[in-house]
Amino acid sequence: MESQRIHSLDAMRAILMLLGVYFHLSLAYVTFGDGSEGWVKDQSSTSPFFDFVFGALHYFRMHGFFMIAGFFGSLLYHKKGAKRMMTNRVKRILLPLLVMIAPIKLLITYFRNFSFQRNEGFSIWESLLRGFSIFELPDRWELLPFDTAHLWFLNYLFFMSLLAYLLKSLVSKYSRFHAIDDGIFFSNVLRKITSKLFLKPWIGTLLFSLSYGLVMMLLKRADAQFGAPFWSWYWFTDLNGIKTFVAFGFFYFLGWHMYHYKNLISQVGLKKQLSILLVYTISIWGLTYGVFSLFPYSIYPQIQYGLGETNDVTLTVDMSTFDFEKFYEDGNELRGVFVNGNFSEWCGECDKAIMEDIGEGIYTKKLQMYNGDHKFIFSINGWDGANRDKDNDYEEWISPGKEGLDCKPLPEFKEYTIQVFKEDIILDTICWKECTDCEGNITNLTSAGMKEPLGESPYNLLYLFLWNFGVPMYIMLAMAICIRFFRKQSKKMRYISDASYWVYIIHLPATHFAPGLFHGVAINVFLKFIISSILVTIICFGSYHIFVRNTFIGKFLNGRKYD
Repeated sequence: MESQRIHSLDAMRAILMLLGVYFHLSLAYVTFGDGSEGWVKDQSSTSPFFDFVFGALHYFRMHGFFMIAGFFGSLLYHKKGAKRMMTNRVKRILLPLLVMIAPIKLLITYFRNFSFQRNEGFSIWESLLRGFSIFELPDRWELLPFDTAHLWFLNYLFFMSLLAYLLKSLVSKYSRFHAIDDGIFFSNVLRKITSKLFLKPWIGTLLFSLSYGLVMMLLKRADAQFGAPFWSWYWFTDLNGIKTFVAFGFFYFLGWHMYHYKNLISQVGLKKQLSILLVYTISIWGLTYGVFSLFPYSIYPQIQYGLGETNDVTLTVDMSTFDFEKFYEDGNELRGVFVNGNFSEWCGECDKAIMEDIGEGIYTKKLQMYNGDHKFIFSINGWDGANRDKDNDYEEWISPGKEGLDCKPLPEFKEYTIQVFKEDIILDTICWKECTDCEGNITNLTSAGMKEPLGESPYNLLYLFLWNFGVPMYIMLAMAICIRFFRKQSKKMRYISDASYWVYIIHLPATHFAPGLFHGVAINVFLKFIISSILVTIICFGSYHIFVRNTFIGKFLNGRKYD
């Protein structure tokens, strides 16, 4: 019985990994962004369908990954002991992270550059050659592994394992001296929730969802990753990084306690979980709509895009203080003045951001904005010449060498913020690089008489709770699917599971490479995605079978070689 249940969770881990591959691949076909950061996109090959794919998978996938990781971490602890568990975590998590990050970062940068060259119209062969130009760029130091890229999961997972080890050690010592049961309040709460998941799934799932919703309310976060430097080696020095650790750690430690009820996991039924998801989802969205009807404002786009109405907002910038004569003397070509913000996904030079020249150095743009706080800055030629000041605790856009290629509105890093609430706005003209007009008058950035930061509204805490309530339900549904269809050992699923670690490590460069092959090719976007998916799958599993499965790399990652 035990082996069957572990096969089910092993299959769940493998499936979540595969979903991650196609989740990242979808970023080459989403409608938001212009590819200046992340995946290079052929703007003629995008679809809102991939926006949905991205949002749906992002909603619960990594949370489920951490829960399964917690289960297997607990399995290691109870079967091998604390010290051998940590030895295993060092060998299988920390060392692979340290060893693999440099070559993977290099491959990601190279194939992203290849994709960029293809998008510029070069042939496949020319793009492969021009991809090596990454070694000639002045910012080639970025090739070094100063961040963990997509391997951030390993960084967080190692520290969660370390925290579990320390907590178990402290509780064990305290129990011996004070003759109490092994457990602390938080641990006991998680254990009770976990038992209810299997014994009384309606109540257990409700408690699971309520608990995570409350955690996110306390953290004041709409998303576990949003706004956090989760890719940083030193995420623990940033408050938002710690909040991400707590959000995902909730699932890790619940998965840890799930191991105590491993004999009950097979009782998770697919029909029941579908019923729970349907009933609770309808209830939560009904409540969300009711709250939104009373106070139609949220700083969270997840709520606004679903329930909000847009307002017309006109932004205007006075460029008369900008030295265009020097700009042209320096050999620059003006492609436009742009306004970038969260309303345009900071897209650089996309149509959402370009402003209209109405003469005398005045540029204007009418935009559709939801109620809420919107950040924006003005720039010339999108993000040309932009770099990031990595010496600061924050990421600051600076203009190396040429004044005005990209701008920030103040000497210190601070975007403009406009408050939109229930009405159309024609914003006072803003002088280039100032928070005032060109005569020094302060520009009003609020509407409808709202003078306090709207993000501080207590209603937003309720939105946080409602938005995150559904995450555990989707995870339990995914578990039910795996238990229903992968209860018994399958050679194919076992192979995928064996390969999952390598596929997780290597897939990101492939998801940059495969879409780049078809940039500029006049075929349907869905056909491009299907072909790219097949190519990425072949690259990932082919490289595993030839170079990893029965080699020292496989032993390094998984602790053994496979025939």
